[in-house]
Amino acid sequence: MEVSSKELQILKDLDDGSLYASPMLVMQLLRYPGMRNPRLFLSFDYHGKADGYLPVGQCYGDDTYTYIAAMPHSPAISPTYTPGALQVLKRLRLPYFDTDLVSDDPLVQQEPTASAYGLPLEQYLQLLSPSRRLDIRRKLKKLAKFSIVPGTLINIVEALPWFMQVWAERFSAVELKDQEAYAHVTLSWLAAVQHSGRAILKIDRYQWQGKMVGINCCVLHHYRGRLHCDDYLTWYDPTLASGLGIASVVRNLTDPYLWGCRYNLGNPGVGGTHPRHLYKLNLLPINLRLTQGVMDTRQHFRLKQVAAL
Repeated sequence: MEVSSKELQILKDLDDGSLYASPMLVMQLLRYPGMRNPRLFLSFDYHGKADGYLPVGQCYGDDTYTYIAAMPHSPAISPTYTPGALQVLKRLRLPYFDTDLVSDDPLVQQEPTASAYGLPLEQYLQLLSPSRRLDIRRKLKKLAKFSIVPGTLINIVEALPWFMQVWAERFSAVELKDQEAYAHVTLSWLAAVQHSGRAILKIDRYQWQGKMVGINCCVLHHYRGRLHCDDYLTWYDPTLASGLGIASVVRNLTDPYLWGCRYNLGNPGVGGTHPRHLYKLNLLPINLRLTQGVMDTRQHFRLKQVAAL
């Protein structure tokens, strides 16, 4: 789908300079392959001026729309909304479905999520159980044998077979095909993020004896006055770098250059964290976990109906 000239002008007018307000990235979302009827939901104030928008599409059924970045198999994305999206949600007259945003609005329910502020390693380790602390130290000791050098998107493409190898042990053939499609969508998305010029791709290439054995990619960008570090992926050779997924999380969370930033590892979603993402939540002790606004617009619509009686 291509936006109309009027919609494009609205995107430009509401562009606040943040990463996901980039008109180019909004249009990239509208090209996401796993949906039907992509479109922009627009919100207008009482003077008829646009004050918010939300890129949506149909995924679950023909009677609901979903924020594209919250769809299954969509690329990992920072838990943020496009400018004025909350205004769109509040004014919906139909029970559209949505989920996931960072918001301090009192109308939005807050749920713990796999996000935390970056902190020193020893401070993090002291918050873990003795058994988890021992396991993390063991993985970090193994990590120390690797050299870490800057990588590129080309290196991520080169690591794709490892991703498929790891997931081949966990999925059926049909599910594996979905995962491969997800990987290609993620690669396209990261290329678009880099092209936007609004973020830095922190790509760490892990090497052993001069050979790449794993790669991690985070997107660094500013949102509402704070640096965000969005951890998109860690792909690794399962025979030479097992455990790298967890070790790279700890390394990013405790990186001195990222202390105080919001490190985002996963979204809660309406109804709780996806079972396959629980390990991300479990890596962050309860007292470290940040919250994220979750708005189920079906429930919001029902409450509006009751209030109107």
